Amino acid sequence: MATVEPKRPPEPDTFAVSDQEVDAVLEEAGGNSREAIRMVLRDLAVMAADADAAVSRGFLRGRFSEGRRRPRAVDET
Repeated sequence: MATVEPKRPPEPDTFAVSDQEVDAVLEEAGGNSREAIRMVLRDLAVMAADADAAVSRGFLRGRFSEGRRRPRAVDET
């Protein structure tokens, strides 16, 4: 017979946005919803570009010069 696991409560959404935050963006955009969306999308694009510029492509792809690469551990079992 299969046992039934009890349901766990859902994880809290760490990226949840409150109504007050939405209202603040709309107010900043003068009540224009299209402008509010445009502002949010632009901010998102700027943050993505900043994050992209801050990441080393060689590090992500594992391409280091041999002199700077950490020696690989050899399992001697």
